[in-house]
Amino acid sequence: MEKPFLKRASVYVTGILALGICAAGYYVSNQKQYQQRVAYANAAQPREENELNDLAQQVEELYLEDEQDLLKEETTLSDVTDLKNEVHRIDVSAEDFQIEENALPQGIQELAQQKESVSDRLTDAEDKLHMQDQIDGLFTEETPDWQEYKDDVITDEDLQEEDMADVNDNLGFFEDDQWLELAQSYTQEANEQFQSTEDIQEKLTQYEDEEITYEQYAALAAQIEEVRNPEQQERFEETAEELGDRFGVSTQAAAAEAPTTSAAVEDETIVDGQGEEQGAQVEQENTEAY
Repeated sequence: MEKPFLKRASVYVTGILALGICAAGYYVSNQKQYQQRVAYANAAQPREENELNDLAQQVEELYLEDEQDLLKEETTLSDVTDLKNEVHRIDVSAEDFQIEENALPQGIQELAQQKESVSDRLTDAEDKLHMQDQIDGLFTEETPDWQEYKDDVITDEDLQEEDMADVNDNLGFFEDDQWLELAQSYTQEANEQFQSTEDIQEKLTQYEDEEITYEQYAALAAQIEEVRNPEQQERFEETAEELGDRFGVSTQAAAAEAPTTSAAVEDETIVDGQGEEQGAQVEQENTEAY
């Protein structure tokens, strides 16, 4: 009869041999799969390179041909997102192929650098499109031309100073190029229109309870005539008409007079000591004229 300890020993030996065989088989299988991945990486490189070159060309087509910093009018965020997904699928790293760095095919490093460059170009396009949308929001439906600066834009009636501050803060993250110069031109235009309307509103409020000269009124009327937003201009004119009643003249008529009277308007404190008397005299003359 076989002794119990011999029986247990044979079981242990059998188990150890089985584990060894499994481990050896697993190692051989892994090595085979690894070699297959290395072979795939070598075979895939020319294909990935051709595909990346094609995508790089498509990325450049998002921009103007002669102005490589400016996006074409038809370029959309959807276009950029689709291209980013395609570029992301290009395998160029050891991690992508699941192999060791030293097993990567020759030339793959240059391909990886090209992929990074194309990805950066797409990120640039994406950031600019987001920023263009934000700047468009400063204006009415007649949004800026992002291929060439045009000064016919009109600020939105509800524009707030905080809106422009946010835009300017975000523009600080962009590198100097033609696009940034274009964007800053539009934000500067928005700021100038905003400051003008703020100044008009301040004067309307101030003049409501003050005695003013005709020249002051004419200059304000001319300033209102320059407001581009028609809704804002109409609102300002309605308020200014109440001031015009003091002189018996409409806002538009006073604005027409402004070129001949504005020289005396801006400086109410004439240093010859007779400014107040002169202003009153001119006011009387203009009132009599109407």
